[in-house]
Amino acid sequence: MRILWGCLAAAVIAPLVGLFLLIMIPEWRDNARLEAFYERVLDYPLPPNTQDAFPGDRDVTFGKNLAMGSGSYCDYRVRLTLRTALTPQEIHRHYDDAFIAGAETRAMITLHFADEGPAGGHRVIVEVYDSHDWDGDWRCY
Repeated sequence: MRILWGCLAAAVIAPLVGLFLLIMIPEWRDNARLEAFYERVLDYPLPPNTQDAFPGDRDVTFGKNLAMGSGSYCDYRVRLTLRTALTPQEIHRHYDDAFIAGAETRAMITLHFADEGPAGGHRVIVEVYDSHDWDGDWRCY
């Protein structure tokens, strides 16, 4: 009787474990890609006379079609807010030649400039973005 219950339990549990792994392996893979992407963004040196305005509060996002549009794409975005004494032109020069590897290709960098902050200096939001076609992660379908 024990053998029968053991076989029955295995017949129920094995498909559930298989389904769990089928769903979670792509999610774990994309989480690792996002973490590696985030580390590469942070490893890229900041421009001179520039500091991270909110080092403990960075926006790291993964999801479907973050840059709008249609289709099933997995998108990765890291957003940093910087405080700088440099001009927008100097910031552009620093990031125009930047190479940050994305999850699969070279990441795109977008800069958004704001007025002077209350602590002085100019603010710039640096968005580093990458995308790839859907490859099994349910969050991008």
